[in-house]
Amino acid sequence: MAALYDKFAPFYDLEYDHKDDDLDFYLDLAQETGSPVLEIGAGTGRITIPLAEEGHTVWGVDNSSQMLDRCAGYISQIPKKIAKNINLVQTDMRDFFLDKKFPLCIIPFRAFLHNLTLKDQISTLNCINRHLLPGGILALDLFVPLYQVLSNREWKDEIQEDELAYEKSGVSILCRIKHDPVKQLLNIFNTYKQKNAKDKTLKMVYRYIFRYEMELLLKLTGFQLEYLYGDFQKQHYDYYSGLSIFIARKINE
Repeated sequence: MAALYDKFAPFYDLEYDHKDDDLDFYLDLAQETGSPVLEIGAGTGRITIPLAEEGHTVWGVDNSSQMLDRCAGYISQIPKKIAKNINLVQTDMRDFFLDKKFPLCIIPFRAFLHNLTLKDQISTLNCINRHLLPGGILALDLFVPLYQVLSNREWKDEIQEDELAYEKSGVSILCRIKHDPVKQLLNIFNTYKQKNAKDKTLKMVYRYIFRYEMELLLKLTGFQLEYLYGDFQKQHYDYYSGLSIFIARKINE
């Protein structure tokens, strides 16, 4: 898996730094399970750093050196007694080894969907399973593949400058999405329109997953589904909410 987010790193916080709807959910879960916490797709530390600020030891895994460099920059600005509890590891979620077992692994903000094949999905889940303590918890959130959206083969969206995290950034985003229903892929082309620089177009890909498909993946890789939520307030799963949040427990060996 290539380091997809290396090129997105300069724009990532601009687009997502104000996202916090999932933060309390993952903080509460970590409080229930205890430390250390394994985070897959740590990125620039949006959840990693708040976990450490709450007293948790965190191991943040990401395959993008550029995203982790930015995360390290933010960590350098927090008190050392908090920063020392954060361990950043550049590696592939499908195949990594940490000489440590965890009571909790989280994969926030649909990062699991960057596994683009069945083999990738199973490899990632198996790798996580090996790093969890007996009875350990895996939590991840996905977007729901809504039929009214997936009936289209191509569509566009625009994010205006005032919708982004930072005011007066001089950037807006044009998103073009091409849907491949055979492979369950969304090919997303983001054009970052910059007032003071050339426009830049970058591509990311998601392989979307349906509810029972995800449940079967978990079962195949040694997990038992405990909860399925439709939002971060722990409401029952509702297809039309657009979110599916899976909480699964490692089956004891």
